[in-house]
Amino acid sequence: MLTNEQIGDALRKLSGTLRDGEKGFADAAEHATAPDLKSMFSELSSQRAQMASQIEPVVTQYGESPREGGSVGAALHRTWLNVRDAVTGRGDYEVVAEAERGEDVAKGNYEEVLKEELPADVRSMVEGQYAQVKASHDKVRDLKHSLEASKA
Repeated sequence: MLTNEQIGDALRKLSGTLRDGEKGFADAAEHATAPDLKSMFSELSSQRAQMASQIEPVVTQYGESPREGGSVGAALHRTWLNVRDAVTGRGDYEVVAEAERGEDVAKGNYEEVLKEELPADVRSMVEGQYAQVKASHDKVRDLKHSLEASKA
């Protein structure tokens, strides 16, 4: 079993992952051209904000401060910067492709935390959030493949 500090650190990482996703999806929504993409990205941004609000009190419970600004790791931060860059002057396909890369990192961060021995209540919350992250990852991935097929 992890120490309280290790649990807090793991949850803090997820908090930052969620805040990065919230910002990244908001940027994608702002710059996507198709109304359905704007709507989907806005919904995903709101979902990430809600998930972060759920996990942040638990981060505090384990003695850590939530990462309100995100930027969990250089990889995720760079990925969402790529989303921002992709959305300024590129088409919807590029925006979706960058969002998928961000989702790959988020999914990986959750999988890493779930490898640890977590208290049952924390594991339950993280597993529930992971299911949402995985579902949005798969949705964005499938959308990317659909857009690829329509470009061909």
